[in-house]
Amino acid sequence: MKGYDKETTEQVLENYGDTIYRLALHYVKDAADAEDVVQEVLLAFFTREIPEERRKAWLLRVTVNKSLDILRKRKRQTPLSEEPPDPSAQERTSLAEELKELSPLDREIIYLFYFEGYTSKEIARFVKKTDGAVRKRLERAKSKLKRILEDKT
Repeated sequence: MKGYDKETTEQVLENYGDTIYRLALHYVKDAADAEDVVQEVLLAFFTREIPEERRKAWLLRVTVNKSLDILRKRKRQTPLSEEPPDPSAQERTSLAEELKELSPLDREIIYLFYFEGYTSKEIARFVKKTDGAVRKRLERAKSKLKRILEDKT
């Protein structure tokens, strides 16, 4: 560790542990992989000195990156002879399935806005876009999601 005391460690785990896990689970869709992401994020955090005012944004950004790393590893490990399941043939039972049809950035913005309650300005800092760009992507993602849901009914 780079100098975090026990109190800081407990505070980070208490304040951000659940959020990191939920965000990772949102991406990787597997509890064991989400737990691995949490461990990797916390290990990365404890080996660096992140200013307190940037901690949450840093933790969320690293969580997304680590989750995407796991998804890339999965994709590389899929045997070529095995065909991926056809999503149109599967029964869609939840909003999470429809969210998969959005781009990864749009899913991230929707998740942070609606599930984590961040403002567009905060999200803009996380995804390194302007506030206006985030609001526009959010508007377009909502419209696309609405069309997807209407087509399903």
